[in-house]
Amino acid sequence: MEVFRTVLGDVSPEKSGVVLTHEHLLYGYPGAELDHRTVLDYDANVSFIAGQVSKGMADHGYGTLVDMTPPEVGRHPELMAEVARRTGLNVIAITGFFPERMGVPYYWRRQTVEELTDFFVRDLTEGMVFAWQQTPYKAGAIKIATGQESVTPMPSPIGPNGRRVHEVEDRVIRAAGRASRIVGCAVNTHTDPMDYRVTNPGIEQLDILEEEGADPAKVIIGHAFVEPNDVQLREILDRGANVQIDHIGIPWRVDTAEELDELMATALVSLLDDGFGGQIVLSFDRWFYNPRSDVTESDPQLANERVDLGYLFTHFVPRLKGKGVTDEQIQAILVDNPRRILSIKV
Repeated sequence: MEVFRTVLGDVSPEKSGVVLTHEHLLYGYPGAELDHRTVLDYDANVSFIAGQVSKGMADHGYGTLVDMTPPEVGRHPELMAEVARRTGLNVIAITGFFPERMGVPYYWRRQTVEELTDFFVRDLTEGMVFAWQQTPYKAGAIKIATGQESVTPMPSPIGPNGRRVHEVEDRVIRAAGRASRIVGCAVNTHTDPMDYRVTNPGIEQLDILEEEGADPAKVIIGHAFVEPNDVQLREILDRGANVQIDHIGIPWRVDTAEELDELMATALVSLLDDGFGGQIVLSFDRWFYNPRSDVTESDPQLANERVDLGYLFTHFVPRLKGKGVTDEQIQAILVDNPRRILSIKV
């Protein structure tokens, strides 16, 4: 039997609805939880998030969301569970970490591959830990992440392993590969678009994961369309892995959403024409709630917080249909593909 492992328990993938494979119900950069200005009004914030979710479900058929927030960026198991209870949404939490330059707390940087593997497996099979307490809420997938992100405006340097993967990230990815093999769950990744200018970070991630026994068919390479390169996308797909279109309606590395949407849609159509329609998923990478201090030049309010959940169906799907993409192909991208990739055999 195959299941989605959600924070409220295992459910049938047949109840997936439209699946968003990379979102954040609650998101705050590491350290935000210590700020007087970002203290959560828990009930109000849950209501705010649940209201957005409920409208998206009623109006557009969203049924499942992968909350890609790792522990050091605000993963809140009880909040995810309460949003799921109030809305009926399937919420799949992740275990894993942010890129080394922005995440992976010091405690975990000192852990071996074996210790990291055990942590991931226990999150997936026993339940996540929050604020020093065991919870009953299990993760259902693993996140790995590489890249400089916004720390420096340049690609990642070459690490000690010869890849543009930092030393701690290498251990985390190896542990993720082992845990995915043990549990049979998906690995969903963060790549830095700037790294594609000097390497194929998706391939580098796949190399490490496969060295540890992970199945590439259970791997989603995230952010691969933000600066789409047909050759690099096909390299990933030829390995049997999946690629994710994200940041629709959210300009990243470009000036406007229109520009990025058109780049991604054009690249998608080319891949569909070449028969890769079974290996593509789609998401926003939206922040439903981001506790923050004042908006400043160094900490701006980003478009991740502003895009409407209807945008997928009011703007991006019509763009795809205008390029000849069929309803069957859209169904595969939004429902069938993520349903297959995220399922766990039990």
